[in-house]
Amino acid sequence: MEFARTFRTAVQRRGLSLHTLRGRLRDRGYDVSVATLSMWQTGVRHPGRSVSFEVIRELESLIGLQEGELQTTLGPPRRVRRGVQLSYASLVRLPPSPFTTEMETGLTPRSSSVGAFVDADARVTRTLHRTLWQACEDGAREATVFFVADHEAEAPEVRGTLGCSLSDVRIDRDLALLRATLSLDAPLAQGSVALTERESVRPADYPHEYDLTLVALRRQAELTVFAVFDPDLVPRMCRVTVESAEGERSHRVPLNGTAITHTEFDFGPGTITLDWEF
Repeated sequence: MEFARTFRTAVQRRGLSLHTLRGRLRDRGYDVSVATLSMWQTGVRHPGRSVSFEVIRELESLIGLQEGELQTTLGPPRRVRRGVQLSYASLVRLPPSPFTTEMETGLTPRSSSVGAFVDADARVTRTLHRTLWQACEDGAREATVFFVADHEAEAPEVRGTLGCSLSDVRIDRDLALLRATLSLDAPLAQGSVALTERESVRPADYPHEYDLTLVALRRQAELTVFAVFDPDLVPRMCRVTVESAEGERSHRVPLNGTAITHTEFDFGPGTITLDWEF
């Protein structure tokens, strides 16, 4: 009942309705129903193992509590369940090979985004990958990551830009794929999270690209794909295609100024692809 009492007191002190609180959580990418918030507030239920730590941290921020003030009322850290996870090769329909074999890791992606930056010559100059990792065990630090690469062109330069470094970078020309080992700047304790960014910078003469795919190996809270275009060359049409075990769906995506964005919540395993035409 300590969670319910702390939660209820803070909500009342902030003067928030549960509908408002739900709306603000959704704005941050977390879909928690009013009914669930009500049960948490009254003590009928408390956040179970399926509720990620970042949801609790967002709640703490929204209702004016110190970080960890709600979380500590739930007792010691819970083991994060890995859930269903598919391989990168199976999701992008590559044949099994030693190159696409991924290391056993204690890190689980909780939310991800990938974006492309397109210049006035219609070339993708770089892509940016952001991932929020959560440790399933103490000391978790490394994971295998992949980048697309052209069959014949000079390979993109890949590097960690926030919270991580990349090592053991290799390329398979036949698969048109780069792989690397991502290492966090410091190992995590079980249940802790860390945000990383990594980028792939294309050589000046790299072939044109007209799509971008985010590959979700497992279900995540939020997955975003975006593209930013030079103001002198914006596409005439943009589309998103979402594929998962539930099937495939596709629709047009409107431009917001010079950018397009699509987000899926509570999605995966599967792929989200943006493509564009000039």
